[in-house]
Amino acid sequence: MSVLSFEFLVFLAATVAVYYALPLRFRWIGLLAASLAFYAAAGWQGLAYMLCAAGVTWLGAIAAGKGNKWLPAAALTLVFGAFVFVKYYDAASAWLNGILPSSGKEPLIPELRLIAPLGLSYFTLQSAGYVVDARRGKLQPERNPLRYLLFVSFFPQMTQGPISEWKRLAPLLASPPRFEPITFVAGAQLMLWGYFKKLVIADRIAPFTIAAASADQPGWLVLLGAALFAVRLYADFSGGMDVIRGAAGLFGIDMADNFNRPFFSSSVAEYWRRWHISLGAWFRAYMFFPLTVSRAGVAVGRAGRKLLGKKAGRALPGAAATVVIFLFVGLWHAASWNAALYGLYFGLTLGCATLLEPAFKRLRRGLGVHVESRPPRWFGIVRTLSIVLTAQYFAFTATPAEAFSLMGATVTRFGFTTFTQAGAALAAIINPMEWIILVISLAILFAVDFMDEKGADVSKRLASAPVFFRWPALIALILATLVFGCYGEGFDMAAFIYTQF
Repeated sequence: MSVLSFEFLVFLAATVAVYYALPLRFRWIGLLAASLAFYAAAGWQGLAYMLCAAGVTWLGAIAAGKGNKWLPAAALTLVFGAFVFVKYYDAASAWLNGILPSSGKEPLIPELRLIAPLGLSYFTLQSAGYVVDARRGKLQPERNPLRYLLFVSFFPQMTQGPISEWKRLAPLLASPPRFEPITFVAGAQLMLWGYFKKLVIADRIAPFTIAAASADQPGWLVLLGAALFAVRLYADFSGGMDVIRGAAGLFGIDMADNFNRPFFSSSVAEYWRRWHISLGAWFRAYMFFPLTVSRAGVAVGRAGRKLLGKKAGRALPGAAATVVIFLFVGLWHAASWNAALYGLYFGLTLGCATLLEPAFKRLRRGLGVHVESRPPRWFGIVRTLSIVLTAQYFAFTATPAEAFSLMGATVTRFGFTTFTQAGAALAAIINPMEWIILVISLAILFAVDFMDEKGADVSKRLASAPVFFRWPALIALILATLVFGCYGEGFDMAAFIYTQF
């Protein structure tokens, strides 16, 4: 059941009605029933897999609460082993069959054509984090398996996350607040804004980015395609998160924000603190710190101090852990060489920045540069966007050869001559009226993000604004989404990009 479908809106409306009709103490049961029904609609096999993963991690956390070390480790091994098998087996077998000699017509390693359950990456990381927190003594394991199952399966987060922590989400699910009109309206507004970003902006950009990722295009058009792919991904994923958070808001549940206007970041590190926030927080909590204090991390630090000096040596374990983590982040997105290179690119960039930070500090001190003043910050934003733009060549192509070919084409045959010819080239891919709608929509998106960046909180202000101002604004947004959204005859309800993860 796609969150873009009319069926989802009917399902959500029915669930909200039943939810508020139930007594407070039974509302979590209503949410659990709705979540299982939502998941069952995606296929009984996925539901069975999710139930098994929830059962294994619940038992592992219970054992961890009793001081047992081996059962939690076994639970994590089983859950992550199944995750790796389902998500990466077919890609790995195809790659191995391509390089290993075969004696017959049948491939040496059979292809199983596995279909990953809905939200596999999200509920796997969320439930694994719960087990680790129980092992670390950060939470008291939940004795009621059904309450824990709701935490794992809460249906709004199934399609795109966020990856929630038990201590933040579980209390809201167990003891939901009473109906609050402002919260309800804010949730509906957020859903509408998410649909606008997805249907009016992201899906309008999609045909151009697909056409731009071609060796036949001039370099300037490829560069524009890479830039617009970054915008498309942001509008698609943040739009999806707005729909999810808005749907949860209808139940009075405030889910963690997963995006914090990343294009206003003045460094790559800040960009990743603002982009897919819950994923970054998970890797920092459960991989970065363990890697840096592990035996290997200590050994790397000791060797670094001998070779590079004390300061760089102290930073080396963190830099090395960053490279490893971003390799996993890339592979989390897809089982492909491009995804691995995407992760390594950011990992090496951040790792080098960590090692060179002492030198940068001395340089800034010598030049009298204050990083928070306006010119250096804007310089940092432009620099960060340039680094992010380069990464898109790996994101919107299928193979490393294509990515490097388009990078080369951008430099060696830029090909921009006149604005008239450029306009004709753009119009050949998307008609001029579509470009006008896109430019206006992007201006609205940037204006809202800019006001939020300045602390305006547009959504809350609109939710609490007078009726004579709020409703015209909402009606205008509804009409814009209905009239200018990319659907109609031939519409295939293209899924949010991050749903596949």
